Formats: sequence, structure tokens, C-alpha cells
Amino acid sequence: MIHYTVFPPEWIYTDPHRPPERRIRDVSIGGVAMQVEILENGEARILRLLSPDPRHYLNPRLQPGNRIHLIPTLQ
Repeated sequence: MIHYTVFPPEWIYTDPHRPPERRIRDVSIGGVAMQVEILENGEARILRLLSPDPRHYLNPRLQPGNRIHLIPTLQ
């Protein structure tokens, strides 16, 4: 069976009664929408970009796997 989806495999093939091990959040940093995994010490690892702007995908600082600092702001 082939399963086509935009969701990561860990979301589909996990036990719904067990809490997820990874803390994944959708955030917007500098106007760029992305999905990150929350780490310790206020850091996060970029999992994927959600931005429709192709220029964001060419920015080496926004590549998946890079770590960023999360600084909460009030808007």
C-alpha cells in the first residue's frame, strides 16, 4: 500500500494514546513561516519551511536542520 501525505511519518505511525516525543510547532520568524522542533535553552531546529516565497528556500540560514534561537515577542 502506498500512502501519500504532506505529514511527517511520525505523525501518522504513532500510537494516539501515547504523547509525542518531539515537540513540533509552527512558528513565524522574520515573516517566514516554518515548522520547528523545540529544543532546550530556547533553541529550535528547523524541520521545514512553510513559506510560499521561493527566496526563503534559497537562504542558507533557513535550511532544515539549522538551529535557531526562539525569542518570544508580544505583538
